[in-house]
Amino acid sequence: MIVLAEPDPSDMVRAITKAISILPKIDPQVMHLRMKKLYSWHDVAKRTEIVYDRALGCPNQNLIDRLSRYLPCGSWAGKLFCLVMIIDFLFCLLLQLWQPAENIEEAPDFSLPNSQCPEFKEGGSLRSRRVSS
Repeated sequence: MIVLAEPDPSDMVRAITKAISILPKIDPQVMHLRMKKLYSWHDVAKRTEIVYDRALGCPNQNLIDRLSRYLPCGSWAGKLFCLVMIIDFLFCLLLQLWQPAENIEEAPDFSLPNSQCPEFKEGGSLRSRRVSS
């Protein structure tokens, strides 16, 4: 059930009213089956991995570059975002002092021979990921 509306209060009221009127006609079981066909955990995992791979491919920016991106986000919100970024940066430095990245053991590659996932039945394996900041 999707009812679209323009970003205008009167149009949003119209869309919500329409959605409420449609609601009693919708069978929850049928809606569940439609949603079940649209999404699968394997698909969600693949898309999540794509997002993480893209994020890992982005260049690392220094703190000043990142702060300059957040500062223009509003008169007080930009300053708040920068404060949070600085606190987060200092927290990361503290964690790196407490547990250096060099001391974190990498997880080895492994394969899933009896998995129900077709990608792994073909001899695929999960790549090791190093989680550190």
